Amino acid sequence: MTTTSLRSREAPPSTIAPPRQTRSQQGLARMLHAGRELIEASGNLDDLSINDIVERAGTSIGAFYRRFDNKDSFFDVLQDAAMAEGLEHVRETVERDPAWRSNDAATLADAIISFYVMTFRRNRGLYHASLLRASQRKASWDAVKSTNHEVLALIVPRLVGALAQARGVKADESTPRSLEFEVRATLQMILGMLVNSVLNDPGPLSLSSRQLRPWLQIRLRRCLGLPDG
Repeated sequence: MTTTSLRSREAPPSTIAPPRQTRSQQGLARMLHAGRELIEASGNLDDLSINDIVERAGTSIGAFYRRFDNKDSFFDVLQDAAMAEGLEHVRETVERDPAWRSNDAATLADAIISFYVMTFRRNRGLYHASLLRASQRKASWDAVKSTNHEVLALIVPRLVGALAQARGVKADESTPRSLEFEVRATLQMILGMLVNSVLNDPGPLSLSSRQLRPWLQIRLRRCLGLPDG
């Protein structure tokens, strides 16, 4: 997973109070870091206790409640921070990595799959917890979807342009619009597979499998009419 900011909603003032001093900022950073480690290990916010967070962070229950109303508001801030960090990484990668600057559609397709597989592996626990919360009618997965909209806005035009060039399509023809649909629909299918693997891991499409990345790369290439390589 229209392009929006990282979170289209504004957090209520009580969600997180701005730290007043450097020591407080460090405590906040430690709590977020500890929470990220714990949620990656458990994959379920229900299994995460505030005591676990503050114990690992070396802070206190009082310090936690001075900034957060509860675990849900903590998770919202934690997820927003992870999405912002991931989006910045994408922007830097797209600008610096030679594969993303290539006009070769197959090279770009492979790079896109490598990026998404790496992202899902890195955020496996966070995504699993977010999906579980979404099943409880909480809008936690919206942050992931919103971030992915921004990612797609960065990568889709590049792949569409490379495909148009490979197929000899001129920029003033209507075909690029159909190419964009083709690219977006195929990526939606790939992302659906990755989300399914988060919820049903382990399975044939296990996130930890060495076969996952090359298998998905071949699927994307074939869907876009590119050679397997």
